[in-house]
Amino acid sequence: MHVLCVRLECRDLGTLLLDLTVDSSSAPLLQFRQVTLEVEGRRFLDGAELRVDAGESVIVAGTPGSGKSFVLRLLLGLPGIGDAQVVLRGEVIVAGQSVFELGGNDLQVLRRRIGFVMQEGGLIENMDIRRNVTLPIQYHFRDMLSDGSLADRRCDQLLERFDISHLGSSGLRPVSLDHEQKIYVALARALVMDPFLLLLDDPMIGLSPDSAQRLCHHAFDSTSLFTDRLPGETTESLTHLLTTADLGGYLEHGDRFVLLDDGHLIDVGDRTAVETSDDPRLARVLKRDPIEVGGHG
Repeated sequence: MHVLCVRLECRDLGTLLLDLTVDSSSAPLLQFRQVTLEVEGRRFLDGAELRVDAGESVIVAGTPGSGKSFVLRLLLGLPGIGDAQVVLRGEVIVAGQSVFELGGNDLQVLRRRIGFVMQEGGLIENMDIRRNVTLPIQYHFRDMLSDGSLADRRCDQLLERFDISHLGSSGLRPVSLDHEQKIYVALARALVMDPFLLLLDDPMIGLSPDSAQRLCHHAFDSTSLFTDRLPGETTESLTHLLTTADLGGYLEHGDRFVLLDDGHLIDVGDRTAVETSDDPRLARVLKRDPIEVGGHG
């Protein structure tokens, strides 16, 4: 039996808010229960069901515009984009908590242990690379840490792992980086808090096949670099949930593959199930190399 303990503290209250134990032999780490999502009158999810166990790497594939990105956003408690009109039904569960029943403080506590890599990186343009990477620690723990040494150490370790150490000492800002460098910096920022869950929104878009596979090697490496812990931080198996319009580039990295089609999340199975399937819907998202598309998934 594998037991995942997620311990989270709130910076504002300085008290333990969530101490969750998820027995992965019975309860999933992530779950959608009959989730229906409409944004500006368009239905993206229609009674969708999803289960992801602790430590799994699950790939969700769908054609461009099918709503894949909303799957990730819902896990962060973000059902829409901006001021869009949203209708949401069903239940989204993360580590035993119903996300949309959490209060504001509890939701922020949960989010800080979830890493998120957006398609274009989502870096803050007026901050240099080091500040971008260490921002989550500085924001959530500025009242608990005596100085920035822990954040700097973690930044250095991650940049070194990705072979981009030079970006952390030059004062460079995101505008000076190429697309691949931006994605690596975004990945470093997502991992700096040693999350229990890593969400990735089609990170291979725009990369060459070799660059894409190198990125995947780093993104799906679950080995933690960190020996010093943040307040309230525990060590758990890293769970991956990635969305894409092209399953082909992720076949060797996913434990399980899910198809988003017509608002439904269809569990396809493992790599063998994908490669032996004759489902034409699956063929549309099995191109076997990175594609260069954009949009909101």
